[in-house]
Amino acid sequence: MNTLEISLLDLGVMLILAKLAEEALDRIGLVRFVGPIIVGIILGKGVLGLIPVNPIISFVTSLGIVFLLFLAGAEEIGGELRGSSTYLISSILQVIVPVAIVTLLLYSLGYFSLPLIIPLAMTSVGPLTRMLMDLNLTKDRRGIAVFYQATLAEILAVILFAIFLSKEDILLSIIEISILFIAIFLLGSKLSVILERIEGYVKVREIEFASLISFIFVIGAIAQLYNFNSAIAALFLGFLLRDYFADRPELKERLHGFTYGFFEPLFFVSIGLYFVKITTSILIIGGLVLLTIVIGKLLAGTLTSKLAGVEIPFNALATSTKGGVDASLLIAALTAGAITGYEYSLGALAITLAALIIPLLFRLKYGVGFQTESSVKLSQPISSIIRDKKPIFATCSENLRNVIEKLSEKGARAIAVVNENRKPIGMITVQQLIEIDPSLYTVLNPCNVDLQEVLIIDDDPKVIEVLRKFRETESPLIIIVDRDGTLVNTIYEREILREISKI
Repeated sequence: MNTLEISLLDLGVMLILAKLAEEALDRIGLVRFVGPIIVGIILGKGVLGLIPVNPIISFVTSLGIVFLLFLAGAEEIGGELRGSSTYLISSILQVIVPVAIVTLLLYSLGYFSLPLIIPLAMTSVGPLTRMLMDLNLTKDRRGIAVFYQATLAEILAVILFAIFLSKEDILLSIIEISILFIAIFLLGSKLSVILERIEGYVKVREIEFASLISFIFVIGAIAQLYNFNSAIAALFLGFLLRDYFADRPELKERLHGFTYGFFEPLFFVSIGLYFVKITTSILIIGGLVLLTIVIGKLLAGTLTSKLAGVEIPFNALATSTKGGVDASLLIAALTAGAITGYEYSLGALAITLAALIIPLLFRLKYGVGFQTESSVKLSQPISSIIRDKKPIFATCSENLRNVIEKLSEKGARAIAVVNENRKPIGMITVQQLIEIDPSLYTVLNPCNVDLQEVLIIDDDPKVIEVLRKFRETESPLIIIVDRDGTLVNTIYEREILREISKI
């Protein structure tokens, strides 16, 4: 087989094993993305050496962190980013303190390199966001405070990394990065208008999705041209397009499926693929680096807790999260020749272990808040709380006006569509109905519309499993089917939240 055929096979194997590993770690209550990293270590040179990194695999997997960070910026977590001076001072300290401590260790071991030290010392916003969302802390005052600090600290760290990655002319790098940073924000204020005009003038199917992906790629290309990380550029872009996404939930749902179903797991597998052969020295020194990272991050979080107005344990643990952009920067440093494969393996191992340990400590301390005092138990079957509810669905024998009436009565964003045998064939959303000429509502039926893919669960899942599916996909509804694939019931996000919030 040629390189393309081998790469396609390898990507297929990586993807399915990554998702299985995510599920395995999720079932035992650990951080999901560590599973794909372990898969990558085993498949790569670290253990078995079955899948080498080639240009095709490198390119596909590198897109993962770009889309992950774009979504992190676009998510509605605590409102807009505030430029508070206290958060800025806090974020600076959260970069300086860990950098100083990690530098002392690596310098004593003979591995001093700023492109290695900065990723090890930085905070990673992506895992922090997922952790706060998992524990229902995205709107909590403390969650908002640590998110602002971590975001500013990550931006500062990436700018420093970009500067020191270029050894030829640091001053020129500073100028180029400053120009790019300003240009992104100046252009960003116009992006929503541009995207809306494209939607208005071009009626080609999925034009808004294609335009969005195009902007992400173009901004990423410009960023890379000026030695700036394309993932952070995507993060800025996501922040700037929050309002645009607020009016287009279906677009964000499609991007979620696109990212978390494909790019995210492949990116985390690639972190493991870049490891060199695992040896005793890598394990020992990697453990020392891990201990130094944890000490430095916890110390920085402790020192800045008063500035942020957040209690010490919460601030220290939350701002210590690892396993996102930091790993991406390590790969960038490796491919640029700024660090060796051995140094990369030390750093990636320490980051992976920190990504596993820190959230675990945070959940042990604050995870109780996620277990509500609801009369509904998260472990009970979903049928026990929806058995008396009548399923809402549409058929191809009714017109769109009837569908709109059902949606209005339910106050829902979408409705399931079934065939004559009551088997689900998709869903139709409010956004789709808005885009149709109202004069056609009595003429067209749901099957005349390009139906969206609907999330289907068979048997009788537990409440926690349904909540997890809503969180991962942001689908407006989930369909429960029996063994024959016939619709049994429909679950809406608002309904299940209403049920689990009852005391």
